[in-house]
Amino acid sequence: MNFNKNLFNAFGSSSVLSSPTTGKATATNTQSAQLRLRLDTLLPVEGAVVVDPTLPDSVKVMNCQAALLNYGLGANNLNAHVQTRLASFMDDMQVASAVKEIDGYINDASSCANINTIAGTMAGATDSILDATTDILNELDAGITAFDAGTMEKPDFEDLLDRVTAELGNNVVAMLGMIANEVAMVQNMYATHMQMAKSFQVEALINDPCVRPFLVQLAGPELSQVLVDDFGVEDFGL
Repeated sequence: MNFNKNLFNAFGSSSVLSSPTTGKATATNTQSAQLRLRLDTLLPVEGAVVVDPTLPDSVKVMNCQAALLNYGLGANNLNAHVQTRLASFMDDMQVASAVKEIDGYINDASSCANINTIAGTMAGATDSILDATTDILNELDAGITAFDAGTMEKPDFEDLLDRVTAELGNNVVAMLGMIANEVAMVQNMYATHMQMAKSFQVEALINDPCVRPFLVQLAGPELSQVLVDDFGVEDFGL
């Protein structure tokens, strides 16, 4: 029996696989939540008759808060996605490896492209986005401090709010796009693997005298033709 006791024990651990991406996503989510609260102090007092003219445009502030909230939701989505990918990593890679061999047989070439895609986020494909987000969040944090201290003019601060809003929007779209691409690839990969498994089942069952009559009776036109051409089945009367 080919059995490694140390590997067996390692997979009994709760943290056998991990990705630094989850920590980065959590950090940016936490920072975005903190900055939303800091921006609350730059909004007019609710119900105030006279709005403080030194405050920035409230629409720009609220737009930035909305972008921070939306980004935080996206970071949580990324975190959950990476955790899911880590939990199913061994199963996914076993299926992906088999599908790679199928692709190599069908297309006369084998490639790691699909495997690289489904491993992307947990292997750091979104880290550049997270790093860029950290940079813009730090810039906003410093900008709020400078504006509060009177060392940043209101127009400059409002420009910063607009820039943060736009960049966070772009970053969350990019993150969610990568997640969607991975999910679609995994689903397609499992569908291909199931297709392969069914083809193996037919090869195994066509010679079973109990199963063969039903397989012949129920086969659609395309499968019927394959059974005739590739397996010499003559029961169809084609």
